[in-house]
Amino acid sequence: MPLIDRLRYLCIMVGGFLGPFAAQSLAVVLPEFASDFGISLSLASLTMTAYTLPFATMMLFSTYLVRHLSPTRVVRLAYTVIALASVVLVAAPAWWMFLLAFVVAGVSNAFTAPLLQLILRHITPRERLGRALGTYAAMQSFGIFSAPLVAGLMVTVGSWRWMYVLLGVFALLIVALGLPFVPAQGSVSGHRVLGWPVVRACLTLLAIGAGVIGMGFLIAIHVGSLFDAPPLTRGLIVMAGGLTAFVFSRRIGALADTRGPRPLVVVSLVVAAVAMLGVALAPWMLGVAVFWGVAVLAAQGVQVGVNMLVLRSPAGGQILSTVQAFRFFGNALTPLAVLPVYSAAPLAGFGLSAAMLLVAAGLNARAGLR
Repeated sequence: MPLIDRLRYLCIMVGGFLGPFAAQSLAVVLPEFASDFGISLSLASLTMTAYTLPFATMMLFSTYLVRHLSPTRVVRLAYTVIALASVVLVAAPAWWMFLLAFVVAGVSNAFTAPLLQLILRHITPRERLGRALGTYAAMQSFGIFSAPLVAGLMVTVGSWRWMYVLLGVFALLIVALGLPFVPAQGSVSGHRVLGWPVVRACLTLLAIGAGVIGMGFLIAIHVGSLFDAPPLTRGLIVMAGGLTAFVFSRRIGALADTRGPRPLVVVSLVVAAVAMLGVALAPWMLGVAVFWGVAVLAAQGVQVGVNMLVLRSPAGGQILSTVQAFRFFGNALTPLAVLPVYSAAPLAGFGLSAAMLLVAAGLNARAGLR
């Protein structure tokens, strides 16, 4: 493979990292962020919602809206906008200016995440698609769970604003190097786009978002209350999930190629449910870290399997972002649905997480997405 093609493939993977990294960039620096802008902590926390909510909402429609445009051109335009927004994020003197730029970055990332996977599907042989999607999912997980650690490091060495210098540099790098060209996907006529298979896929990713990916903050709370762990230790344990997925997700993706995506989805959901119960029952922090790593890795297996099933369907290019949006809605559901139960009884909170995953496993065990 020519060097430029390898670099462009690397840009796809870097893109998988950047979106989740930006979304979680303020998670552990909210006090410093609020202090710098002279706002309350509650108002500062709404900044994260201002990124996630428009991002997830736009993902409901993004691949459909640009179905007549080249995914390559749309993604490069989106990263151009993100690079410009990063300049504002670095230099904004007022909170409202930062907020507007953050919303723009979130909406732009709603077009990068699903379209990068469409590009992957186009350039990857069918028999290796699972490995490619597994690697991409690993980069997403690494972005989610490494962002808090990077943010803390940036505050230590200078300012949280350095995170957005990194975001802007990587976005410009993708724009400069480019991406593999993929023509417009167009509309698929003669096929029903929405139906129970698509609803099942949405519910599956909703369960993964609420029951695993969105549980990172609750893992930190659990470790802090149970073992009196300091902030750095809590951050490292939460990051263990992303690191495990980063190391092993490609192998999990290979299972989708060799065993099929549907069995991978079902088995991964069951494994994730057992692992979340293991987190609740583990008597040592090392045990929590191991079970959490297994849960996040299994969640990546579910995402890879669902993405493969959607991409292989006739209208997959149009509905991919719609299905993926529900993972992020699941993330937003965790504080509302799981946290109150956990606060009443920690084991019940993790039990609710496991129950959602097992229900999704049952739904997927009955039929496949065609």
